[in-house]
Amino acid sequence: MEKTFKDYLIEFDSKYSDIEKFDNTFYENQIWVKSFISKANAKDSKWWYSEEYVRARFVYAMVNSWKYNKEYICVEFGYPKWNTKTTLNPDIVVFKSKDWLSEFEKSKSNKDFKWFRQNTLAIFETKKNNKSVDSAIENQLRSAMAENESEDRVFWIYFDNEDWILIFKKIWNSEIRRFYENKELHQNWINGLWLNNRDLLVELPTQKDLIENNESISDLTKLKTDNLDAIDEVNFKDVMNLLKRANDKIKPKNNERDLIVEFLTLKVFDEKRSKKENKYLEFYVLDNEIKNWNGTNEFRERIFKLYKDAKRKYEKVLSKSFFEYTKKEDWNFVPSDTNDEKFLIELIKIFQRNAILKSKNESFNQIIFNNFWSDSQKADKWQFFTPVPVVKAIINTLNPVKDEELCDPCSWICDFLAMWFRHSHRKDEDYPDNASHYYWFDLEPWNLKLAELNLVLNWDWWATLKTMNSLYQKLRDDNLEPLEEWLFTKENYKLQDWSPLNNPDLELKKFKVIATNPPFWKGRDLKVDDESKKYLELYETWKEKSKKEDWSYGELPKSMDMWVLFLENAYKLLEEWWRLAIVLSNSIASIKEWESVRAWFISKMRIVWLFDLPANTFWETWVATTVIVAYKPTKKELLNGILDENYEVFIKEIENIGYEVKTVKRAIEFKPTYIINEETFENTWNVLEDFSSMQKEFKEFLQRQEEEIKKAFHLDKMD
Repeated sequence: MEKTFKDYLIEFDSKYSDIEKFDNTFYENQIWVKSFISKANAKDSKWWYSEEYVRARFVYAMVNSWKYNKEYICVEFGYPKWNTKTTLNPDIVVFKSKDWLSEFEKSKSNKDFKWFRQNTLAIFETKKNNKSVDSAIENQLRSAMAENESEDRVFWIYFDNEDWILIFKKIWNSEIRRFYENKELHQNWINGLWLNNRDLLVELPTQKDLIENNESISDLTKLKTDNLDAIDEVNFKDVMNLLKRANDKIKPKNNERDLIVEFLTLKVFDEKRSKKENKYLEFYVLDNEIKNWNGTNEFRERIFKLYKDAKRKYEKVLSKSFFEYTKKEDWNFVPSDTNDEKFLIELIKIFQRNAILKSKNESFNQIIFNNFWSDSQKADKWQFFTPVPVVKAIINTLNPVKDEELCDPCSWICDFLAMWFRHSHRKDEDYPDNASHYYWFDLEPWNLKLAELNLVLNWDWWATLKTMNSLYQKLRDDNLEPLEEWLFTKENYKLQDWSPLNNPDLELKKFKVIATNPPFWKGRDLKVDDESKKYLELYETWKEKSKKEDWSYGELPKSMDMWVLFLENAYKLLEEWWRLAIVLSNSIASIKEWESVRAWFISKMRIVWLFDLPANTFWETWVATTVIVAYKPTKKELLNGILDENYEVFIKEIENIGYEVKTVKRAIEFKPTYIINEETFENTWNVLEDFSSMQKEFKEFLQRQEEEIKKAFHLDKMD
């Protein structure tokens, strides 16, 4: 029977259990590998086997099991870190070439260690027990893998005296990943890596396995989605920085933001098609394809066909593309703009060996928006998207189930719908490709492209997307098309519930759940003029704001805060027995000016949950906000007094949101904030956030509420 790796570990113990010290000669004479160690004891002060002993037995098993060739291995290899005077000293290094020793002699004389940064295949780190695994990951792993300068992956293996190991991989600017990516699923998250789900000794890849793994990404013409490593939130800032530099250098004709969304849609389409049809990827560029355009046309033809195929799938993003190739009669392909084409090529080079589909980055679209909209554009539109941790907290509260309808009347880039979909199908392996019962409305036409890209990134499902002003326009119930603005008047609709007065064909679509964050318009006030007045006449809150201290009505206001109008809009578009979540200015929820509006709202809706968010939640706005989660009672429930009693409301103030927004290397990123160990002052890699504990408290709160509230929030299906 063939010996296993563990058998060789046991064999080492039987041969060398009495050894007292290790030195270079031991490794070179007993295991036949080169070593630069100093003398080291085999046992520590407590007479337990030392770290050196654990390392020696592992190297013995590596060589004798034929998993690794001894000529490629060095123990305790050291060379200066990039741009520093400190030295990198991995426990074990496996090189790509057995000529590494002669290269090392050259490097010592010319002080150039670039060869080693390009020719390291694998690095092994040892500890004598698993108590130090977190620090080994953070200090040794990240430091060693950051030195890689090749286009290949570098591999890192952690081991100790236990019968398990941890195997990682990293390519270029990608985040460190587990070698076996299935190990990452549904495990505890520690600093971006799943460490509780360990690899077995029998899963240790051989030297040949690692070489073949690299070969799978070496030929760009034969790449498939499964070969690629994920591009993740942690390293996405580096990608943003590279794209910014490319934009500064090339100066494309079209806005770089528009081009990025369009080109990344091609990339996602290509990845999905490759995975579904087991096809080679098309989103790549070879150096010889672009050296001389007169000599080759393959790249342009390939991207031309990719555009053509992707347009059939992603109509809203690509139907009116910013960039295109025109095919001439001689089968040459001419770009719509040469600088746009250069930007496309740079973007392809950055992304071609990385998979967007494998990304765990839920803030992908928001990062694009924040990095490629100028400050003036954001200020002009006052578009500051709800950070994903806040969106997830709201969605977890609403607790959607499969096939449950959702509308966001000012949806921006579709994050509420995307997280709703993720939550509803969080336990599924297969996902539906149709979610037409998800409704997206937004005033800004360009956001439609970002919204569809968000849907593309979240499993390719289709929602009902409409560009319209949801304060003045509503969705018709008969054909699910926007109602013409001029029809939304008091002559056609009742003030109380917006039901049609005379024409049943004007019935408005009502929704079962609404979740939204109205835009932070500067001032947010809608000035009353002849045009806006005809719409405001259908909003009760316009009149409610005019109430005096004696609660009599005074002169109608000359302006209205649009956040208040969005609140009434959400209430009136909501069906009875369903629920609402809305982000509002803290002033609307608290100050005296809006007391009558609050009284109007609580006379119609059962407030279930209020939680305040700190002023730094929405980057660059510093607006303190309150999230209101409410239930709309049926007429029968109102008659039975569901709002008459002094009912309980769940109230929470959030202090820790789990992230801070920073600008690093010109790129804006959402940086997690971690809990600090008060004794060691080191990161615990547990995110400092209040949302998780809040969800648990809310579940306990629901358990003591009326049956109607429990059913509305699906308490029986809550995690």
